[in-house]
Amino acid sequence: MGVRAILGTVLTAAGLAMVAGVSLSGASSTESIDRLRLIAANGQRWKIDGEADTAKAHLRSVPGHNAFWFAWSAFHPDSEVWGDGPIRNAAVRADPEGKCTVPCDEIFTGCVGRDCIPPLDSPKMVAADSADADYLADLDMILGVRTAKGPRAYPQNILWWHEIVNEKVGEEAYAITFCPLTGSGLKFDRSAFVRGKTVRLGVSGLLYNSNLVMWDRETESLWSQMRLEAVTGPKKATAAPLRGVLEMTWKAWKTLHPNTLVVSKKTGYARDYQRYPYRDYRTNHSNTFRGTKPEPDARFRNKDLVFGVVVDGKAKAYVWNRVYAKLGDSGMIEDEIAGVPVLVVFHRPSRFFHAFDRRIGGKARKFSLQSGTR
Repeated sequence: MGVRAILGTVLTAAGLAMVAGVSLSGASSTESIDRLRLIAANGQRWKIDGEADTAKAHLRSVPGHNAFWFAWSAFHPDSEVWGDGPIRNAAVRADPEGKCTVPCDEIFTGCVGRDCIPPLDSPKMVAADSADADYLADLDMILGVRTAKGPRAYPQNILWWHEIVNEKVGEEAYAITFCPLTGSGLKFDRSAFVRGKTVRLGVSGLLYNSNLVMWDRETESLWSQMRLEAVTGPKKATAAPLRGVLEMTWKAWKTLHPNTLVVSKKTGYARDYQRYPYRDYRTNHSNTFRGTKPEPDARFRNKDLVFGVVVDGKAKAYVWNRVYAKLGDSGMIEDEIAGVPVLVVFHRPSRFFHAFDRRIGGKARKFSLQSGTR
């Protein structure tokens, strides 16, 4: 059992390995992301971001997101870590009065008042080469979405200052959310929080384990972004409808989707979207804003980046540096989470990690990663 990676046009076994029965492949490569293809055993092809090439449909994303290690290990204390066994943190203690799904006294104020950090609602979108997109550098990070009306990019530069974008494109209503303190960018289906309604999400001003707590205008429930549920309010303990989102550098997204739209710098707010407002927070491993409960698992550094996958309440973490060390700069991992066959793909130069469902036509398929568009 194994998967070979094809880099350039030469078949190679570089990086081929087996971990706990999981097929994986990778090798060092500086290949441009737009030249990489995922090829199923039945010959169908996709771009590395799951967009159909010769296949009839896009690959289906499995919900997942990036985050700092300290936050992932606190929010998912019972999850598996790829290549390193389970996290063995203590479980979250119960709220003694039952008003919250977590201890109410651990939900604390980050800024005062609802929407103290103002979310954006249907912001102006412009072409990638517009002067109103000149606040973006090639290596800035974006959260990308394919919609019925074309691809759209939501830069972290915007989300540092607004944290939530409520969007509606055609019949699809979604929210792009980003918490700078936990490094977590997630997409939610706004039509699936409350039956029969499309919610508007806002920034509550509260934090739990240093992570964004959102509120919805329709029920005024409080939703923990990374816990993926309402922690208190009328919808308490209701799961948040997480969807897949494509996170990568602006350069990579433009390369894959040259016709993309992107959020304009003209948001109606006076913000410097070229300035990261948290100083050295992304690299300072001793600063997690406040301590988490449970405390972070100590096997990795607090700000090491993780791509985490969540399937039916089961979670698994792929620590970026651990994957790169074993597989190189680009590659794929065939895995299984909660009985679902998944394909995790990555491209280090583009800072891209993502997970797809390996089932094609109802059957789990073997995949290879190949360079070249022919």
